[in-house]
Amino acid sequence: MLALRPGDVIRVPSGRRQGLAVVLDPGITELADPRPLVLTEDKWAGRLGPLDFPSPVDALARLRVPKNFNHRSPHARRDLAAVLRDTRAELGLGARKTRVRSGADDDPVLVDLRHALRRHPVHQLPDREELVRSAQMWLSARRDAERVRAQVAERTGSLTRQFDRTCDVLEELGYLRPDAPSAADESTPGPHPAAEAPVVTTAGRQLSRIWSEADLLTAECLRAGVFTGLDAPGLVACASALVFEARRDSPSQPAVPSGPVSAALVAMRRVHAELHAVETAHGVRPSRDLDQGFAQAAYRWAEGQSLDRVLAEAERVGTELSGGDFVRWARQLVDLLDQLAKVTDGALARTARTAVERVRRGVVAVAVSG
Repeated sequence: MLALRPGDVIRVPSGRRQGLAVVLDPGITELADPRPLVLTEDKWAGRLGPLDFPSPVDALARLRVPKNFNHRSPHARRDLAAVLRDTRAELGLGARKTRVRSGADDDPVLVDLRHALRRHPVHQLPDREELVRSAQMWLSARRDAERVRAQVAERTGSLTRQFDRTCDVLEELGYLRPDAPSAADESTPGPHPAAEAPVVTTAGRQLSRIWSEADLLTAECLRAGVFTGLDAPGLVACASALVFEARRDSPSQPAVPSGPVSAALVAMRRVHAELHAVETAHGVRPSRDLDQGFAQAAYRWAEGQSLDRVLAEAERVGTELSGGDFVRWARQLVDLLDQLAKVTDGALARTARTAVERVRRGVVAVAVSG
């Protein structure tokens, strides 16, 4: 791997990335093993390590890689992958995937099982296949019935356990608090059921007015003051990380606006890590991860740029967005910003209202009103 150069065509022998790949960057450093950045025929760009190459790897051919090639650009990856596929066909570099012959035909255990199957009395029956199908249907129905019974038994108790664990998380974070027994209850011997009924706090009432997949994470960011001091485009960019979900993983971290927005996103990741630790400790499904892939596009749109320029810049920084995708995520963003305007007050509420107006324009306004 130390001899690889940009433009070398190599073969990844196995795994998810099996097939031909062209080297974009050898990835040679003094402190670690080489991790070359490659592009495969499937248009995937990323780094491979020594585990992907159990044997020495040699260059099979050479390709010309454009000097300013941007592996984050979908169009650039598509064009170079097409050249790679053409090179494989022209130079006869073999099949795209390497198939390994199965040794099942030579396995003595399987040979004995096949002979035993042919000697079984049922094998000679004229309606053998019909009997086998009936038996398979009966076994399948029995397995389904057993699975349903197990699911009913599990869910009967799991819903209660999940509810209790969620309440524990909300109590630890201050959204609920145990109700203290009254003076009359304290003077009465025996258990006091009212003492176990949680009470919704002020923060809890704010949380109850946020309807989002990341509602708890949003409320935690509000309590931590993450959004304080941001202008409308900055709030739009940060809020987008709470609603956007990329279709596929990006080989690198998406670009985000610098300055206050970047600092706020760092603070949001810190809040998410702390929340994840609490949820994991109580056995609750963790809140969704932050996704910064829409932040740059949302920020530019809130600044007033045209849709064509926003989509072009999104592609340049490595985010695949169609016009329809942009409108769909912008609508969800408007919904969250509108909720922030209603659950907060003061400067942040005014900024959220301004942010709604900045996003709800052009094609987004048509989609929302429609």
